[in-house]
Amino acid sequence: MKNYIEPNLASGFRDYLPSDAAAREWMVETIKTVFKRFGFAPLETPGVEREEILTGGDPNFKKQIFKLNLSGQDEKTALRFDLTVPLARVIAAYQNELPKPWKRYQVGSAWRGERAQAGRFREFLQIDADIVGAPGTMADAEIVSLIYETLSALGFKKFVIKVNNRKILNALFGYADFPKGKTETVLRILDKLDKNKWKDVESELVKETRLDKNAVGSLKKFVELKGDSKKILKEASALFEDSKTAEEGISELGELANNVKALGVPDKNWMVDLSVARGLGYYTGPVFEAVLTDYPELGSVFAGGRYDDLISRFSSASIPVTGASLGVDRLFVALKKFGLLPDFKSPAQVLLLNFDRESEEVCEKLASDLRRDGVSTEIYLGQEKNLKGQLSYAVKQSYPVVLIIGEEERKKRIVQIKNMRERVQEAVPREDVLSYIKGLLNP
Repeated sequence: MKNYIEPNLASGFRDYLPSDAAAREWMVETIKTVFKRFGFAPLETPGVEREEILTGGDPNFKKQIFKLNLSGQDEKTALRFDLTVPLARVIAAYQNELPKPWKRYQVGSAWRGERAQAGRFREFLQIDADIVGAPGTMADAEIVSLIYETLSALGFKKFVIKVNNRKILNALFGYADFPKGKTETVLRILDKLDKNKWKDVESELVKETRLDKNAVGSLKKFVELKGDSKKILKEASALFEDSKTAEEGISELGELANNVKALGVPDKNWMVDLSVARGLGYYTGPVFEAVLTDYPELGSVFAGGRYDDLISRFSSASIPVTGASLGVDRLFVALKKFGLLPDFKSPAQVLLLNFDRESEEVCEKLASDLRRDGVSTEIYLGQEKNLKGQLSYAVKQSYPVVLIIGEEERKKRIVQIKNMRERVQEAVPREDVLSYIKGLLNP
């Protein structure tokens, strides 16, 4: 007796069966349509990069990456863990060939060897959009507007894009009077405020950084500044009156706010939020993250910022970049939760039933004609030979239109067209089938 291999997936990976795969495809195409409307052009890079490109040559590199061990190859390679590092490599490698400014988007898988957990996989699909070579806040506002238009196109109504500036965050050590070397740790902990209450964040701050009560109190006062953008920025300016760096960040946020309003982003969908820390150290200016107000525990679904030192590990050139990343898997969970995904069963709009050999040729010719005229059409190729069995398949797969050609229809040169949504059936001359179907599909 043959021993079969168990068809189990490796830990941290998942399959997407046809209905989910079709829904994800719709999601990605919707996003790409918005990106193109903003003038973003596609970029593709390999999933495999040289290991030193990904790690920056840092022997203490902490991310768990998938290293490749290819026979006969001395070069150390690994799977990319995001789409940002490959972008940096491309900018550095093709500085003289790429236009500036350059709007780029990329859709691609990334891999991380972190421990698998609910909703978090070791392989995930990511979508990035970046503007390269544009230093002003107009470019940052374009990213905020892009986030708004993308989430709106996907059907989300209740979401908010939170905006802050890294320059303000970098000045926190002076304002709160704690050692500058603790800034990254402080920001990493503050970045958890979107999921945790202040008392939990405060406890972690004290435990990990040993900040005194005055410093923690100052940080609390800072992150709790609320109101409209003008009010927050005015109060923040009073807190940082002796910091040139913070004042630059506050000024940039003011400009960004004006640009965002001019681009038509509704006030209810964006806000200045000084608690947004975005712990990654390479951000140099505005930072932003979008959260679903009805699903805050999901965390940010679209986030990014300005990182003008992006290519510093590859080149001495200084090229400004601003952009954001969208986690497809996380956002897909939200689309499912709120019922925003179209119902995908079959990609075809029409199912042509197939009962006997005498009708096969007629069915094939009609299917071919419909396909050439842009109507996605499928011929039933299964084992059911009766009307009931084939109609049952059509119902399960949610075909909107079913065509029936049997002996009687063949002789009369007609086609029975069944509108599955309205549960209405009508006999139509074969030469009128195309126009009739298009009327059903596009009323």
